[in-house]
Amino acid sequence: MRRWLRPRTGGAVRDGGFSLVELMVTMFIMGIVVAATVSLTIGFQRTNASNISRQEQIDTARSAVEAISKTVRTAIKPAQLTSSCAGFCVVDAFFQGTDFSVQFYANLNNSRNRIGPSRVTYTLVKTGPTAGQIIETIQRPDPDGPGPSGYVYCNATSGSATADCKARFATRPVAFGAIAATGAPVFKYYDANGDQMSPAVSGGSLTVPQLGSVLSIEIIVTVRSKNAVQAATTTYVQRVTLPNAQAVIREGKDAP
Repeated sequence: MRRWLRPRTGGAVRDGGFSLVELMVTMFIMGIVVAATVSLTIGFQRTNASNISRQEQIDTARSAVEAISKTVRTAIKPAQLTSSCAGFCVVDAFFQGTDFSVQFYANLNNSRNRIGPSRVTYTLVKTGPTAGQIIETIQRPDPDGPGPSGYVYCNATSGSATADCKARFATRPVAFGAIAATGAPVFKYYDANGDQMSPAVSGGSLTVPQLGSVLSIEIIVTVRSKNAVQAATTTYVQRVTLPNAQAVIREGKDAP
């Protein structure tokens, strides 16, 4: 029995396990494998987050441009909607046009001119807590119809505004994360010849004659996501030719 239980090693008995060198080599190899796995995982997560940010930017820019374009296409002169104040309502469809803001009269939800032209404004907010938002405001005229001097719009933002006045005023953001890219305005204005018209004064509005010649508007929305992993900025551009050409071409000017 003793002979049978004696280790059959043919010589010296070797204790089981790893030597220090073997253990160090194993730990080194395992460290490389773990580091490579972690690096690949982090890279995949960053790429995935960047793709998500890029898609969010594309969706935001596209939806903002489409919302603005849809409303801009309804730009119209108030005089086109009624003959009761034709001599007093002859004002241009656009009454302000800057690089980052546009204001105009729009024929929105106005079947048979039961409401009248709405005043619409789009503005890119560049400072303050709402910076990066493109704000849309729409105000319907007072319900009494056009008076001797044209349509009347109450001051809905005044502290003394009535509930009925505030009900005719609506505002909402159509974009978040929009930025004022260097040298790239949000709105560009073109006349019947396709020539771009710019404000004479930096930061100012188009002149009255220029506003009466606007035939198309180019909308440029640049968006940068606020996610921790940011993708390169996304810019969406669309030019809108106004279907109501007579709304933006003054009498006496050559039609396109």
